[in-house]
Amino acid sequence: MEIIKNAVFARHGYSFKKQTYRNFFEQTDWYIPVSNNVDSELSPMEKDNVALLNRFIKYAEDKYDSFGR
Repeated sequence: MEIIKNAVFARHGYSFKKQTYRNFFEQTDWYIPVSNNVDSELSPMEKDNVALLNRFIKYAEDKYDSFGR
């Protein structure tokens, strides 16, 4: 879910500080890091999607153990 959420930011050229995400998106042909802040470029739907994914991620962290139960 973290990759899906961060794909929204990557599509707008967010330059990831976290090496895991940067390495993942640099393998794609469309990722071009250009900015440390792309919040103003997100559409209302993208902002809603990020908020929803954040809720899912928080729920998963709170309710599931390392085995997914």
